Formats: sequence, structure tokens, C-alpha cells
Amino acid sequence: MTTATAAPRRAASLGTPRLSFSHLMRAEWISLRSLRATTISLLIGGVLSLLIAVGFSLMLAAMARDQGAGLAAMPSADTMGTNAVLITQLVAVVIGVAAYAKEHATGSLRTQLAAAPRRVSMLGAKAAVVALAMFVWSAIVLALSFVGVAVVYAAFDFPLQLSAARVVVPILGGAALVALSGILGLGVGALLRSENWSVTVVLVFLLLVPTVLMSLPFEWAPQVADLLMGETGSALYTVPAAFDADVVRDILLTIAWPAAALIAGMAVVRRRDA
Repeated sequence: MTTATAAPRRAASLGTPRLSFSHLMRAEWISLRSLRATTISLLIGGVLSLLIAVGFSLMLAAMARDQGAGLAAMPSADTMGTNAVLITQLVAVVIGVAAYAKEHATGSLRTQLAAAPRRVSMLGAKAAVVALAMFVWSAIVLALSFVGVAVVYAAFDFPLQLSAARVVVPILGGAALVALSGILGLGVGALLRSENWSVTVVLVFLLLVPTVLMSLPFEWAPQVADLLMGETGSALYTVPAAFDADVVRDILLTIAWPAAALIAGMAVVRRRDA
């Protein structure tokens, strides 16, 4: 008499779950908004941007009225509105750098990589979230700056003399520049992994290097300065007299600098331990 033996059960095979890019973006969004420093930076940056745009408009309008020069002594309203771009750029750089460097410093980056080991996709998701967040935030800040400038001009009976293009282009173009600045900060942060050094390097690159080059007594120095993001960025939010090859070059260079930083950061992150 034979005894029937049950065939051994095969262990259920559970495939390794793969996180989609949308899942990575959702996780990065949660990570970004959970940082108290992000909220504080956005609030302070927004308030300072509005104060600068409205404050300068108010000061110059009062001076123009007292001197009897009227509107002729005033910069255009779109120029006054885009005074907020610089502050929003600085905030974007800080947030972009922190999105990688701060997480590396606190060790939370290792936890992210344990859940999502695809490092290039992880950094790409960070770039997408930082860019989208900075674009929306800066567009709101710039729109409010234009409203504030318009109120000042109306209070002094100065006509705005703005076309639709001179409102839409500065707001959306300025927001695009801010988003690209955030990506630049993220790429440099991934390269250096130090929050302080990364912010310093980016700000020196954007603000100091073009100024120094412009002051050098060499023919090549201003030509090099014209190729840097600190000089080319204004092409995104300025309505040109003619959309010529120089404008196209400046726009492409403004996009190329953050793209190069991000690609370099991806290459380093892919090969280096977290």
C-alpha cells in the first residue's frame, strides 16, 4: 500500500514593485512641502519680492512727482514689476540645493534610495517637482508684483502703457527663469552635496562672475560674460524689439546651463554612494 505525498508548494513569487515616475514625483512633492525651511523661504521670498517691486515703484513715483517730471522720469511698469525676479531666483536656488544636499546631510536620501534605487529617475523627479513648484510660486509672486506696481502708478495718475505681451511675457518668462534657477541649484547640490558650498557656488556664478568679467580690461571678458546665465536669463522675461538670433541664443543658453548642471549631477549621483 502506497502513501500519497503532497507535492511541495511553490513559494509565491512576488515581483519587485517598480515605482513609476509619477510615484517618484509624488514622493518628492511630499518631501519638499514637509520641509519647514521651504515654507519659510517661500513666504519670506514672496514678501521681499513684493516689497522691492512696490517699494521701488513708490519711491521713484514720488521723486518723479516732486521733480515735476511725471511719467517721463519713470521706468516702464513691466520693468518695475520684474524687479521681483532676482529675489525669487535666489529663493529657487536655495530650495533647489536643499532638495538634494539637505537630504544627503540628514541621511533621508538613503531612505529614499532604499525605496527607489533608480538614482537618475529620483533626481529627475526632484528636478520636475522643484521646477513646477518654483514656476507656480514665482508666477504668483510676479503677478502680485505687477498688481502692486499698477496700484502705485494709478495712485500717482501715471498711465501703465502696457500691452498684453508686456504683462504675460515678464510673468511667465520670469517664472520660467526661476524654475531653471531651481534646477541649476539642484544639479550643483547633487554635484557638491554641501548645502552651503552649493548655494555659494551658484550665487557666485549667477551674480558675481558676470560682474567681474564685465569690469576686466580684456576684449574677451565681456563676450564670455554674455554667455553666462546671469546675463542671458533676462531674455526670458524681456519683450525684445526684434526676436532675432541673439535672443534665441540667450534663451537656449539659459536653458543649457541648468540642463548641464542636472546632467552632471545625474552622472555623479549614479556612480557615487549616497
